[in-house]
Amino acid sequence: MDGFSRYFADIALEGEKIASIGNNLSGRKEISASGKWIFPGVIDVHTHFSLPFAGVVSSDDFLSGTRAAAAGGVTTIIDFTSQVGDEGLRPGFERRMKMAEPNCVIDYSFHACIGRFSQAVENDLQWASDNGLTSLKIFSAYKKAGLMLDDGKIYDLLCKSKPNGILITIHAENGDVIENLIEKEVFKGNTGMIGHSISRPPFTEVEAVSRVCRLACSANSPIYIVHLSCGESAKFIEKSFESGRIFLETCPQYLFLDDSLFGKGNGHFFASCPPIRQKSQQAGLIEGLKNGRIQVVATDHCPFTSQAKNTWRNDFRNLPMGLPGVETLLPLILGKSSVFQLSPNDAIKLISVNPAKIFGLYPDKGTLQPGTDADLVVYNPAVKKILSAKTLNMNIDYSPYEGFETQGVVEMTTSRGEIIFNNGELRAKPGRGKLLKRRKFECSQ
Repeated sequence: MDGFSRYFADIALEGEKIASIGNNLSGRKEISASGKWIFPGVIDVHTHFSLPFAGVVSSDDFLSGTRAAAAGGVTTIIDFTSQVGDEGLRPGFERRMKMAEPNCVIDYSFHACIGRFSQAVENDLQWASDNGLTSLKIFSAYKKAGLMLDDGKIYDLLCKSKPNGILITIHAENGDVIENLIEKEVFKGNTGMIGHSISRPPFTEVEAVSRVCRLACSANSPIYIVHLSCGESAKFIEKSFESGRIFLETCPQYLFLDDSLFGKGNGHFFASCPPIRQKSQQAGLIEGLKNGRIQVVATDHCPFTSQAKNTWRNDFRNLPMGLPGVETLLPLILGKSSVFQLSPNDAIKLISVNPAKIFGLYPDKGTLQPGTDADLVVYNPAVKKILSAKTLNMNIDYSPYEGFETQGVVEMTTSRGEIIFNNGELRAKPGRGKLLKRRKFECSQ
């Protein structure tokens, strides 16, 4: 996924599009960005706004979440629908649209999330493809919640989605083993954060990743693994499978946080699924970013307030799992890219170019060239910033990255030519975001 370079130029916008790129351009209104970086808007392909979990609801809705996204240079998000019973894909899409359409300030789309591959779902695959809903989310875990698909259903879905140009994305953990380990830890009395960590060891991810990738290859179908948490998983994929059909995503929490945090008094604030791992797992993930085997960094943004997290009653089974991240994706991945020995170009590929290409948004999104959407980020690389919940726009009262120093700040964000964030001021009106009809997935990407 190449074709991204850096150069000095002026950018002319007309309406919602980039009109031209060149030198000494002039216009009715001119904005000086001398000494700044301008790059395509960030695309966070993994967010969970207003998600019910463990008796509470994630604290960012489509309004607060997309406003915070704009402040962080994110101009497009892909969230998730949900399935009730054996229903098809349309009802869940319609429910989420009612929540998103009047509120989103940036452009958006959805992955159709299912726990049952019913006949109604199969009947709706063509409808989904025709309407730009070209990715599905499935699980190999969470059997008790009714989300886990068995291998037969996963294989069947892979076979039937590919002809429709639909990419299967999967939460890959061995759900049966995890349920067994949870029962054992609870029997031992390990209901605290150590139980959460021990009951989801790295091998439960590595095994599931291996299995679903083999199923995908046998079905001659692509597959996208969400929130890869283990360096072991990335190394296994690199050794065992050719690139081009297996797509990998990781998240900032697995690159910057580790399970030593679980031993602190507020350790439950850092709970997610999969859990943050031992620090030793980070090296394999970082290597995957550097060699291109991990193509995307997204956030799995699913924030909860400290009050919501404190409902766990010292039992990890009651924890609302998830962390905030949509606003801090760019500051962490670009602002700390030197930690991973990544160039700024490589960092932008991970959070903009590659997501746009994989999820059918390119070239409207994920690039700067005449005729594309004028989604721009003006970034000042000379300024350092300390991350803090007090200065972030997400609906949170704590940040897992509190006190992290990043290099560079977002000064301006435009969405389809409109300035929606400017030097700390959120300008976008609710509902200005547009539902994106994504292209069918093609393996040639």
